This record gives sequence, structure tokens and C-alpha cells, in this order.
Amino acid sequence: MAEDACSEVMKRPWTSSYDKHVPPTVDVPDIYLHDFVRESARRHPHAPALTYFGRTITYSELEELIERAAGGLEELGVREGDRVALILPDTPTFVALAYGAMSLGAAVVPFYALWSPAEVADAIRRSSPKLIVVQDVLLPRLRDVLQASKVPTFVSMIDDLSSARMRLTASLGRLLGKLPRASGFRRASELFGERLEARPKASPSELVAAMMFTGGTTGVPKLAALTHRNIASNVYFQKVWFNRKEASDRAIGVLPFFHVYGFGSILALTLTLAAHMVLMPRFDPVEFHRNVLKYNVNLIPGAPTLYLALLKALPQGEMAKWRGVVEMCFSGASPLPVEVINRLESITGCRVVEGYGLTETSPVIAANPLYGKRKVGSIGLPMPGTLMAVADPEEPRLLPRGSTGEIVVSGPQVMLGYVGGEENPFFEACGLRWLRTGDIGYADEEWFFYIVDRKKDVIKYKGHSVYPRMIEEALYRHPCVAEAAVIGVPDEVVGENIKAFIALRPECKGKVREEDIIEWAKKELGGHEYPRLVEFRDELPKNLAGKILRRALREEELRRLREQMKGQMKKEG
Repeated sequence: MAEDACSEVMKRPWTSSYDKHVPPTVDVPDIYLHDFVRESARRHPHAPALTYFGRTITYSELEELIERAAGGLEELGVREGDRVALILPDTPTFVALAYGAMSLGAAVVPFYALWSPAEVADAIRRSSPKLIVVQDVLLPRLRDVLQASKVPTFVSMIDDLSSARMRLTASLGRLLGKLPRASGFRRASELFGERLEARPKASPSELVAAMMFTGGTTGVPKLAALTHRNIASNVYFQKVWFNRKEASDRAIGVLPFFHVYGFGSILALTLTLAAHMVLMPRFDPVEFHRNVLKYNVNLIPGAPTLYLALLKALPQGEMAKWRGVVEMCFSGASPLPVEVINRLESITGCRVVEGYGLTETSPVIAANPLYGKRKVGSIGLPMPGTLMAVADPEEPRLLPRGSTGEIVVSGPQVMLGYVGGEENPFFEACGLRWLRTGDIGYADEEWFFYIVDRKKDVIKYKGHSVYPRMIEEALYRHPCVAEAAVIGVPDEVVGENIKAFIALRPECKGKVREEDIIEWAKKELGGHEYPRLVEFRDELPKNLAGKILRRALREEELRRLREQMKGQMKKEG
């Protein structure tokens, strides 16, 4: 049975469903990420690369900034194999320093900008950076932990590399003036020196370009080592899949570059295409909408929470202005409810394309076809040059098509491994190394893949395996549900009870009861699937990529149950 599954997957049967312009495989040359920018600058020197608060930087200017960053970093002692930590929002400074460091052969380690001081301290310990660059607005909160780390730290002003003076905080001079001379904090402008066209010694397939922290949706974030070839492979696959031409696209960079979706897909792909990216350090629905219309943005990379926020904040008539402007809306990071896809397409006229990926895969491994058959609710087909299959969650063997199991992937975009060997997510089968994704799913008769749920999120109700995502999809069909998350709550009688957390649309607050949702769900779902418990929230907890955190809700419930048990014990005592 396992041999049959191997031979079936090796034939890449999904390629018969590819768009006509997509080849079964793509040859990826040995290329460094910074070479993409050099090629864009040489072919399109005057094309706009980045726009940041009104100022536009051309590809020729961006190449100069990257080379100046390389020169400055080298002068400060950064060498091949070192690590440079960036605690920055989406700014030209981030782009220049990241690509400057990578051109030296150093690895970029983006930190989540909203991490607590304790989380930053742990990230510094685990990544061992040669130096750190932090945004000035974050310094008051992180000053003590950065000083304690003894790692040389450089502070970037919010308006570095921009002519726009943003009055979001006190000036850096006043801020640094309050610090002791021995604090180690220096101006980020010192990181830009003489131009240096650097070239690493190690090959792109061996050299780590970035160390990316995973989302941590099921526990402590892990640190994935991604090579230049890992990310370059992903860029090539997407370029072919989405049929893009150079110097012809305008995109918005609002998803954080410290997330692999922002760094490995949006930023790297945009620079490779010599496309124009409008940078937004923070998401504001109204400002986002203005930028779409002002810059004629035709590509919107987003996540479900971004689209939900836009649909909630903007009148339908405003979003209808996207018609004829926005060509494609990409969605990743977590599943986009079918109802949201339908609403977005009917209002804006844009084509919604869902992709699937992981931090560990640089990130994209599957997407729906652009022009051909699309199956709403499916994560689509494997990218060219990528093998996907369903495996036994416990044993190292592939399962036949149609089976439900753990989705696994093999391809050039798959990471080297976790830094520090924190975990081994790989296994050998069919003569290949496969990465376990942690997602439970299946492939249909045409090899479109579907995610049923996270392996760790499956609820055991009276012996049945209940999948939260299926329940959430149903809840999103309710006209009053804006956001939904479903978890299992420990129960002595049924094993795990099914509880739904719901954020209502503003017009429904106070008009819908928890019991109404339960009764409605009974009609939409099977007898063992509908939620027995419902709790309304103003908003649901999310990570910085906008993914709803079921883990945080589970932890809240467990704390509540522990407190209840303590209270009962006191009464009995």
C-alpha cells in the first residue's frame, strides 16, 4: 500500500490541473537573494521600488542603500555566518539592512516587534546575533533587556530613509540623551557606510539567508533556518504560478516582514519582479484603502483578518472602487472562510487566490490555479517542483489519495532544519526527506488538497474526531458572525466539549443570544459537531500575522477550570 502511494505521488498527477502557462517543474538557478535586487536595478534602474510615507525609492537607489548597508555592517565586524537581528516594522531601513546583511553571507533574524521583553531576551539567547537594530518607538519598552544582552544595539528612527517626518514619538536625540553613555545604543545611520558589492563564499543551497521564528500557534515559537535557495525556489515558483511580468505590478507591504509570509513571499517576490511596493508600518483599514486607490495597487497580499477588517470598516460602496484597479487578492497565514471569499469577490471584482505554506517552507507550497479550475475551500495544488502527500500521523509512510492524514511536503523550499535541533519534523519515505506540516487533510480525485485541521487542534467528543475548522466554516455562514474560533474543553463525561468563541458584527450585538447560535448550528452541523458552549467576545486573540490563536483560548479555559477546581476543594475542605 505504501509503495503504491509512493509511485502515485511521484507521477505528480496534480500537474494535469495546472494552468496552461505553468510547467510541471521549474529549474531554480543557484542564486543569492540580493542578486534578485541587483538584476532588477540593472534592468529597471528608474522603476519605483519602495514608497514609504510619500517618498519613493527607485531600484537604483535601493541597490545603493543595500550596498551601503553591506559596507557599514562589514566595517562593524559582521561576517559570513553571523546573525543580524532586526526589531523593525516594514520600512526601507528593514529592507536595506536585511539585504545588506544577506549579501555579506550573514543571516537575518527578524524579531516580532510586539514581543514582551522576556520573549525578546529568549530570542536573543536562542539566535545569538552579532548586532541588533531596533525601532526607536520600541526602545523604552526593550531598553533594559537590550542593555542586559551586551549585544551592540543600533536604534533606527521612525523616519530613517524617508523624507516624511513622522511625529509618532520623541526624537531619537532626546531619547538617547536619557541613556547612560555606556548603554551601547548607537544611531542606525552608522550602519550605512561606503558601497560594497559583497559576495558570500558558501553556495546558496548551503548558506542560511534568514532565521525565521514560527508563529507559535501551538506553543513556543521555533527558529527555522532558511537558505538563499529555499527562499529563491519559492520566489521562482510563485513568479511562474501567478504569471507575473517584470516592472508591471503595484503591491502593498503591510503584512509584517518579521513573518515568513511578509519576508519570504511578499518582499522577496516583489523585489524579484521589480514591482512597486507601498510600505505601511501598521495596518489601518481607511489608510490602506486610500493607498490602494492612490497608487493603483493591483496586487494585495493579505491574511483573513486583514480582509475581515476591511469588510467590517469600509462601506461596500468604497470597496467597490477597487473594481478595475485590484486584480488579485492573495490570502495566506490561515484559512479564509468561503463566505468571506465570496463577499470580497462580489464587491471588489478581484480574484481571491488562497495559498498554503509554513515558516518551514519559505513559505508557499500550494495554491489554487489562477485561471483554471478553482475549488473554494481547498488550499489548491502543490507548487511546481514540489511534492505533497498525506502520511500516517504516527508512522513514516505515505497514505493513498483520498485518505485523511497528516499533510507532508518535499521540495527545494523546505528548510534546513530548526536552529539548535529543537525538534525533528522530518522522516524518510520513497527515497525522499519529508516535512510533517502538523496539518490534517486529504487530496480529492483531482489532487486538490484540503486542510481539515491542525493535528493538535482535533477535538475528541465522545470518541469522535471533531474538526474545529469545519465548525468555524459553518459559523461564518451565520449573518451575525464576524469572527469565530472553536476549541475542545476538557469534560469528564464526553472527553472534550465543543466550545465556540464568537465576535459578533456590530449591528448584531445585544440582539443575538448564545442559545440562538447553538440552535442555528444544530441545523448546519452533524449531531456530534455543533458547539455545546458559546461565548461572545469583542475580539479574538491573534498572533502578529493575524491568525486567531486557539491555543490562547484553550489556555484561558484551562486556567478557568483550575480555578473552579480550587474553589470546589476549598468548599469541600
